[in-house]
Amino acid sequence: WGLYAVVYLLLGLATTAWHVWALFAAYGMYYALVEGPERALVADLVPAQQRGSAYGWFHLSVGIGALPASLLFGLIWKFVGAPAAFACGAVAAALASLVLLLVRGERRL
Repeated sequence: WGLYAVVYLLLGLATTAWHVWALFAAYGMYYALVEGPERALVADLVPAQQRGSAYGWFHLSVGIGALPASLLFGLIWKFVGAPAAFACGAVAAALASLVLLLVRGERRL
């Protein structure tokens, strides 16, 4: 998710088409790197008999969160500008990374 935060921040600062294409490729790499581990994390955090429900809740929460996040991103882009919208996305990703580290740290104790 740190890579996601960096890519989003840089997308807001991109000034040429090749910057956007390179960052889009980096975003694709991020997505490929986290899709499997996110699902594995869900499996690690719940007992085996609850995995089906956990995956359902995981995807439900992702879906529910995507709409307001996209609307907020669009509003920030429209009223403040693209750099601000991408910066907000980067900050949110960085904060989510910290929360994830805290959750995983507590789990290990």
